[in-house]
Amino acid sequence: MKKITLFQEFMDRLWKKCVKIVYILRELSSDVSFLLHLISLNKLAVMYNKIMKKTSREEDLVENSWWSMHSPFIRPFDGNHLLYIGIVVLLFIILFRFREQMKSRAKTVGYIILAFSVLQQIFLYSWYMIEMRFDVSESLPLHISRITSLLGIYYLITNNRKVMDVIFFFSLFAYGSFLYPQRIYEITHVIGISYLVNHAITILLPYYAYFAYGYRPNFQSFKRAYVVFFFYFWFVYFLNPLIDGNYFYLKYRPFFREWPDYLYVPTVLIAVLFGFYFAYRIVKRISKD
Repeated sequence: MKKITLFQEFMDRLWKKCVKIVYILRELSSDVSFLLHLISLNKLAVMYNKIMKKTSREEDLVENSWWSMHSPFIRPFDGNHLLYIGIVVLLFIILFRFREQMKSRAKTVGYIILAFSVLQQIFLYSWYMIEMRFDVSESLPLHISRITSLLGIYYLITNNRKVMDVIFFFSLFAYGSFLYPQRIYEITHVIGISYLVNHAITILLPYYAYFAYGYRPNFQSFKRAYVVFFFYFWFVYFLNPLIDGNYFYLKYRPFFREWPDYLYVPTVLIAVLFGFYFAYRIVKRISKD
């Protein structure tokens, strides 16, 4: 009987220990399950936050697409590009249609062009101040189109023929920009509108000078413009690396991106020289006819 009693006591203690172990395991299992649950919820929360942030960025981009510097650029010959070209062609047709009236109203038309030019400058540099904190790598008036705009304002105020010489040949770059736009915003963007006004005036201003004042470039005009371009090119070439700039698109090249500088630089200088001279010869031939 004593042995049975001892055995029963042993079994009772063993059972109690087993029950205790099972209870502990149940508690641990509950804790592990809770931790796993937290981890899974945390993962879901992280995923949710990422999705919401992405959605928020996309919504902000859509909402501020007329202003944000992160708005998409246009692609050559997409809808925005063709619209840009169409508007400039339409403005040229209007200018050509009323070319006779322009002679008697040259000053009035000049004041209107001047007003648009000044407003364009205000919009452009206000955007750079507010949106980009006037980052010198992009905001300085050192793109050739911006220099031409400033020269255009000076010409409209002074009617200086020598300034128009430079504008005439520098405006050739605006044709290139319209045919193959680089890093240009859509037409609904504030800088897209600025681009349109800037380049439309740059392209049409020599025609205005011709219709209103009979301006024609000569060989001296060609030489003067190329000398100005030559010094401008070397100035931005050495300045760009110092400020991480892209003036004259020397950092983000539209063509020959893989070429080393010792090939690209002389190619650009020679191509511009021949381009300027070719434009001069065309005008001279038209003037003779």
